[in-house]
Amino acid sequence: MILGAIFIGTGFCLLSRVNSIQEFYIFYAVASLGAGAVFAPPTATVQKWFVKKSGLALGIVVAGLGAATLIYAPLSEYLISNYGWRTTYVQIGIGTACLLLLASILATTPEKKGLQPYGTELLTQQVSLTPSIVETNWNRNDALKNKNFWFIAALSICTVLPIHMMIVHLVPFAESIGIEKYTASWAMAIVGGLSIVGRITIPMSVENNIGWRKGLIIVTAILAACFIWLSITTAVWMLLVFVVIYGFFYGGKVPLIPALVRSSFGTKSLGQLIAVVNAASLIGGAIGPLLAGYIVDTTGNYIIAFYACAAFWALAALFAWLSRPPVPVDK
Repeated sequence: MILGAIFIGTGFCLLSRVNSIQEFYIFYAVASLGAGAVFAPPTATVQKWFVKKSGLALGIVVAGLGAATLIYAPLSEYLISNYGWRTTYVQIGIGTACLLLLASILATTPEKKGLQPYGTELLTQQVSLTPSIVETNWNRNDALKNKNFWFIAALSICTVLPIHMMIVHLVPFAESIGIEKYTASWAMAIVGGLSIVGRITIPMSVENNIGWRKGLIIVTAILAACFIWLSITTAVWMLLVFVVIYGFFYGGKVPLIPALVRSSFGTKSLGQLIAVVNAASLIGGAIGPLLAGYIVDTTGNYIIAFYACAAFWALAALFAWLSRPPVPVDK
């Protein structure tokens, strides 16, 4: 978290001095190193605190990602309007760095405080143990050699590719079918708002009922169907149906993957394993917007791009099905 704060703060402050596109790429890369470093620590740490109700706890933490989409856009617009974009980069960079540093100071693990995770008694009592509660303890090297870990990583890549594609292309698509830009921008706001609801309610629902793996299969299958619907969307009401369902289930997908990593490989190297999965997923995130742009430039519409999104969500469902819990080890 401290390293993330340093890179984000430094990168954004440097961006305030940018004078060329080359400098922009370099300085934004510095900030991106920090952004990539701050996802794994909180998602790993919160899961070390909870055995019981870990789905709710993890959902609340990742809901912060959805809340950020609602906060940062209007905040940035306000700061740019009043102080200019150069000063805004400095303000957001320093502000974000300070928040991350504060979190790094306050956050800790149960072991460091001499405590046990909430619900530890469920591990010692043979009472209704579910797949989300059974603990294993894999170290990093053993986990990286296990095929189930790479199924989860592949699953994550296949989900982030269409997500990032939508972040960049939802508004341009809406405009391409005759929807006003103002209305289209509200579509993204609805996605962000409902993703917060999904991030909290879906992990709560699947944790002790169907488990993380089956939850992911259902969620990714529904999201695949969403993009089939989007490929035939021609009106505002059809777009609204998409953003409501997509926003809720896309948000619910986010906590299920780190939860699946924990239920499969335990907490011993959890932060490192989540970091590897997250890093792999960003390969898909980098490809998605470019792929959609190329398809649209080539074909003149988004239909094939949305079919591709549906295919990647379906492939994610397949990888979720393949990622069966490995044989527990204790090393």
